[in-house]
Formats: sequence, C-alpha cells, structure tokens
Amino acid sequence: MPAPVAVLGASGRTGRRICAALSGRSAIRAVQHHHDADHPDADHPDATEVTSADLNEPATLRRALAGAAAVYVITPAFHPHEDILIANAITAAAQAGVERIVLHSVLHPHTPSMPHHLRKEAGELTLRQCQVPWTILQPAMYAQTVGAVLAGNATDGVVPIPWNLEMPFTPVHLGDVAEAAARVLTEPGHAYATYELAGPQVLSARDMIAHLADATGRQLQPRQVDVTGLILPGPGATEGFAAMCAEYDTHGLVGNANVLRWLLEREPLSFAAACAADLNERGDRHRSASTP
Repeated sequence: MPAPVAVLGASGRTGRRICAALSGRSAIRAVQHHHDADHPDADHPDATEVTSADLNEPATLRRALAGAAAVYVITPAFHPHEDILIANAITAAAQAGVERIVLHSVLHPHTPSMPHHLRKEAGELTLRQCQVPWTILQPAMYAQTVGAVLAGNATDGVVPIPWNLEMPFTPVHLGDVAEAAARVLTEPGHAYATYELAGPQVLSARDMIAHLADATGRQLQPRQVDVTGLILPGPGATEGFAAMCAEYDTHGLVGNANVLRWLLEREPLSFAAACAADLNERGDRHRSASTP
C-alpha cells in the first residue's frame, strides 16, 4: 500500500474537506487532535486510517505521522500558542521522516494588529527553516464563514456583522481551498512555494449577505454590531476574534485569485456559486441521513 497523506486536524471543517478532496488521489491518514476524538463530527468516511495526536506532545505527533509521505498541518484557530503547536508539528514530521509538509496559514500573515496572524507568520518561518520540502497555503476568509458563522447568529433575518459593512473582502470557497491543497500534497512542483488563495470577487459584507439571501430564499439584512455577544468560533477566541474584527472594520481583507486559478486550472467559485454548492451539499447530507 502506498504511503498515506496525513491530515493533521482532520476533524475540523477544513480537515474534513481536504480529506474528501484527497479521496481517489492518495491513501489518507486522518489525524485528529486528541480533544476532537469524541466530537460528534469526528467521522472520516474518506480516510484510509484514523488516529489521533496531541499537538502539545511531540511523541504522539511522531507516532501519528510515522510512515506518512506528506502531512497537511492545521492547528486550532485563535489558539494563544499556535506558533508553538505549528513548530511541534513540523519538528515531529521531520523526525518521522515525512517527505513533504504543507502548512495551512492565513492570507496576509504579517498583519501586526491581528495576533493570530502573527502566530501563523511565526509558524511559516519555522517551516521555511526546516530541512523538509515545504509549501505554505494562505487562504482568504472562507465563503462558509459568512453562511455558517455570521448567518448562524441571525435573529429575525438580521445578520450581525462586527465590522464595517462596506469594507472589501475576497471570500474563497472552502472546496476550492481543499482541491488546491490536495493538488499541492500529491503533485510534484510545489516545493518551497507560498500560495495566496483568494476568491475571484471583491465583496463587502453587505454584498455577501445579499448573495446569501438570494441563494437561500431568506430575507436577510446585515447590521453592524459590536463583537460582544456574538457566538465566537472557539473557546478562548474572544481577544483574537475582537482584534480581527477591528482590523476588518478598518481595512477588510483582500487578495488576488490568480494563483488559485492556476492551481485549479479553472475559475474559482464565485461567492454565490459557493453558497449554492454548500446548500446542495447540506441537502445531500440531510437526504443521506434520512435514508433508512
């Protein structure tokens, strides 16, 4: 059996999508963070094998990565020691003999107003200094963030947005990010590259909510609010999430889609198409779960 590609952080929404994109391209080792092992979404239908590791315990990482051909490193968002967790994963991968390391970073990591971006930047430096061939992916805001996180806080059709409604973004479809990651992990020619992955449109929050309303058939209206009181993306994320919203309020977050076009060999999905694709996928999952 060929050596698998390990996906570290396979139980999260990004990890699950990358495992799905790797299906048919490679054997897949889904590596859960220890705290995700009992999570209700921790199923891995696309994985060849499933294991777990603790990012704070390098010995568990070495065991989880032993025999893997490549590893995709995803660490918990807004973790206060994310740079250390990334370094642990990189060191363990090198010691385990992994031949290729791909880091899931973030668009414009050198943004001093956002500490979680700076921790990603520190992780990128650690990766560039290691002796294993590496690739860095820098995705923009996911289109799914608007549909799942922001619209999930909606009350009576009002979607709370904790930044200026007119600031620009280039939202990227998570499925496109996953496809690009699968190519980088399994195809030659990507060593020592840093790839910015942005969507093809510059859109404000107001624009995105309008597209989401069209896709869902719901009456949705964005309203700028203070970050306090929103459902945050994870425990301990309050300070980092607030800093991110403050940066977005002033500057937004924009990138260029040309690299993603090249990697995909097609046009990345528009925001509206991303919304429609997600609705179709959720419908398929619901129908599958309802089938006796």
